[in-house]
Amino acid sequence: MACLGRRNSNLKQRNKSKVSSKQEGYTSPWATGGQNAAKGNECPKHSLVLTHLYNDGVSIIKNERVYQCPTVNLHCIHLLCYMDDLLHELSAGDDLNKIKGGGILYTRHFCLDSKSLRLYYTGSEKRFRKKNTSWPLSSIEEVREGEKDYAKRLDHHDRCKAFCVVFGSNHEVLYLLAHSYEIRDKWVRGLRYALQLNTFLKQSESDTIWICEAFDRADKNSDNSLDFEEVMKLLKSLNADMDSSYVKEMFNAADTRKIKGEKASLDRDEFVQFYKRLTERPEIEELYMIYAKDVGYMTASDLQMFLTQEQKEKDIGLDRCKEIMVVYEPHKEMKHNNRLSLIGFRSFLVSQQQHLFNRLHRRVYQDMTQPMTNYFINSSHNTYLAEDQLKGPSRVECYISALKQGCRCVELDCWDGNDGEPVIYHGYTFTSKILFIDVINAIKDYAFVTSPYPVTLSIENHCSIEQQTKMANYMTRIFGDMLYCPHNMPDVTPSPHELKNKILVKGKKFKAQTSGDDEDEVTDEDESAEANQDQVKTKQAEAKLHLSSELSNTVTMKSVAFKGLQDIPTGNGNFNVVSLVEKKIQKLIDSEIESVCKYTQSALIRTYPAGTRTDSSNYNPVAMWSGGCQVVALNFQTGGEEMQLLHGKFLDNGNSGYVLKPQCLMGDNFEALVGNRPSSTRKRLTIKVLSGFQLPKPKDSKKGEVIDPFIKIEIHGLQRDTQDKKTSVVKNNGFKPIWNETLMFEVDVPELALARLTVWDSDRYVDDFIGYFVVPVNSIVEGYRHFPLFDKNGDQYEQALVFVHVTKEDIPHSRHTH
Repeated sequence: MACLGRRNSNLKQRNKSKVSSKQEGYTSPWATGGQNAAKGNECPKHSLVLTHLYNDGVSIIKNERVYQCPTVNLHCIHLLCYMDDLLHELSAGDDLNKIKGGGILYTRHFCLDSKSLRLYYTGSEKRFRKKNTSWPLSSIEEVREGEKDYAKRLDHHDRCKAFCVVFGSNHEVLYLLAHSYEIRDKWVRGLRYALQLNTFLKQSESDTIWICEAFDRADKNSDNSLDFEEVMKLLKSLNADMDSSYVKEMFNAADTRKIKGEKASLDRDEFVQFYKRLTERPEIEELYMIYAKDVGYMTASDLQMFLTQEQKEKDIGLDRCKEIMVVYEPHKEMKHNNRLSLIGFRSFLVSQQQHLFNRLHRRVYQDMTQPMTNYFINSSHNTYLAEDQLKGPSRVECYISALKQGCRCVELDCWDGNDGEPVIYHGYTFTSKILFIDVINAIKDYAFVTSPYPVTLSIENHCSIEQQTKMANYMTRIFGDMLYCPHNMPDVTPSPHELKNKILVKGKKFKAQTSGDDEDEVTDEDESAEANQDQVKTKQAEAKLHLSSELSNTVTMKSVAFKGLQDIPTGNGNFNVVSLVEKKIQKLIDSEIESVCKYTQSALIRTYPAGTRTDSSNYNPVAMWSGGCQVVALNFQTGGEEMQLLHGKFLDNGNSGYVLKPQCLMGDNFEALVGNRPSSTRKRLTIKVLSGFQLPKPKDSKKGEVIDPFIKIEIHGLQRDTQDKKTSVVKNNGFKPIWNETLMFEVDVPELALARLTVWDSDRYVDDFIGYFVVPVNSIVEGYRHFPLFDKNGDQYEQALVFVHVTKEDIPHSRHTH
């Protein structure tokens, strides 16, 4: 970048001024990590995973494995010092312009709080309007240069001075304009580095970092201390309705720096220790003491016994247990002696490695060399829409968001633009329009960020020959070798592995390479006009438009008309796809599920929401997956149970966007599927709900300050497997509720089932939804496990966890009592 050389030339001078910079109030992020902060010969990070710098190299922790890295040199140390200086500059802040709709600018002073790792601004004069002026770095998805964004509001400004901060899974965007290229580049580089730093610190010191953030939120007068009243208010906001005398006793014990005559208060370090004591979890301590016995610590052999007996893990050697201790044990002496303290055990038990979802399924583990028809594919409907189907905005950002969530099939409804440029929008509605070329550029940049497996562009074509040709030229030029467009189609349908990093186009295609009408191959969706019956004839006329030979040549996934379940299309390696509206496919599944499964062994079925869903609501996708439908398209912009099920379904197989269909959908015998005989894979799933930890209050809740939580567990699968059960309600305790209640489920076909675990706030009239976690039943692991919570928009809550104990048993035929 432009400013990198100048900063490196001044590096030595800057390093000399570090002491004075700290005196000015700057706190290095390396100092926020508590006992694991950098001191002496310790270096906080190298390539995001560095833990310690020794004379002979570096000890690196990655995926719970310990490696030695001898490559760290003086240049790396200088680079870290430079980045630390850069964060210091951002903590002082700069005047940046917020870019609002229409390109209107509002000047604000933006800073990066190096103490709490938050981005914030000052200078707003709107005192009585709710607005975000501060964001934790954990809420930031991406920092993007202006020239790589497609928002129209940037058209009025120099994009090279602009940058965008993208928040959350819904991709809300803050658009900013700097006064110079140097300032823009400084902020882009500094924020990206801060995001990496925040990720590293969260992994190594997640509790401490979160507690410090809570401290900063409660410190309203910014005096770096909290008195007893402020602490009680903070605990109430965290759903902790505790006896004040008990809290006061712990508060006084933590106040180690009492000054006579002054009001008692806790500074940051005291509050961290106070909070850790307050959040001790007896249920974990009891489990720990079983294996720590009387000596007060666990050895590698003790940990091996716990993992084997309780967690049902296999092939766990002592060396593996010692590596776990290196990762999770915070005390150096214990770590050196291969011992695990209670704090280390708790850190390990709440880590992602010990979650309810099988950690082995977080990577691609399934066979990816089978034909594409053998996989469920993560798919989006009307991807461009950010809100409803009639008048809401269309956004390029929606494609970026969907692709980053793992979506592998996106939809483009293409129409003639007034200036000769094809556009994308929902035809015959008041939704806004975006340029086709902008969407193609965005897809090129983000198609394979989350997964290397193929992305399909489902094109609904309403354009003239001229603009169709322009569409084809754009895709050919922009995608280049990424576009899958072989001269000779293979004899069999290719596999996801063969199509890695390839983009496929789904649409109408000529039977022969000559131009002309191809109206007999119009898809069911092209002909539907449920949202506006007055447009039926117009839409049918549009379907008979001529097809550009150039566009036809880009198509490798061929849209064909559905002519009945007995008329299965074939194509010698062509992907043949039929599109069926939800009501039509549901009727077929209800009456002829065996024929639907047989159909999907040779062709792809794409399902989509009814046109009457103008609010962008969704249908339940589980029935379609149970019938073998591969491309079950949902409205990604609408949170709710349906999108939660999709989220959980495609967590499997490394969030690759492709999940291999189970064997019960792939053979010739569907008796177990339809229930004519018992399934050989039946399971009894027993979940003992033990406790919760820091369960949040619903943002839109109108009831009291502290929640009354309960857990509801649902099984979604074949109709005979669908069931739900719930725990009792714990009154006035979202902080550390205890249940100790057992819920048992018998599942006939677990390979098609999803478990949806939800937390609710009990209310006299309507219970408030708090959060969810969805996991395939076959991806649930046994033992003492935690699962995280996601809000209704799919964003994960920090700290919130539910603790359960799980057992899974095969059900012998004679004991089957469904």
